[in-house]
Amino acid sequence: MLFRNKKGDLSLSITAIVIIVIAFVVLGLSLTLTRAIFKGAGQKLPQALALTELESKPTNENTITIPQEVEIRRGEEDKTMSIGYYNKNEFVAKGAKFYISECSKGTEKYDQNSPQLPTVVSIPQNVEPSGSVGYNVIITEKELFAGKYICKIEVRCEPTAIPSGESCPVNIIYDEKQFFLNVIA
Repeated sequence: MLFRNKKGDLSLSITAIVIIVIAFVVLGLSLTLTRAIFKGAGQKLPQALALTELESKPTNENTITIPQEVEIRRGEEDKTMSIGYYNKNEFVAKGAKFYISECSKGTEKYDQNSPQLPTVVSIPQNVEPSGSVGYNVIITEKELFAGKYICKIEVRCEPTAIPSGESCPVNIIYDEKQFFLNVIA
């Protein structure tokens, strides 16, 4: 007759339980670590996606990557596009946002005081020195006559994007570039 060692069975059961508990602890720690990594990456993901969607990447030589010619239909509600900005300054471009500051065609000149000046809407971002970001922008035409205009787009500080207690640099345009705006009737 064989005798079973009941002490050995009990020892095996305790070992199995300890291994299972350790496995669950390691699994919980690894899931927490993975979640923390993806949460941090998720905050930078929209910026990274915007840069990869651009036709050309912003560089020190090409700091604003708006197409050379932008076409918009007269009376069209909005023109959406992606534009990149590279900060070539030695300081952080706080609250950097795009603005169209003027457009000209022949003797016609539209500046910031003109109601016909097209507008560009973008979400302000802080851009580190030698850093680049992508923006999704909306350009709205404001009843310009049909034709080709030379326009200037600027990157300036948006005061409402600056935390309280700080202010925009005075009279600083972070960067500017000219482009053609072709208004089609």
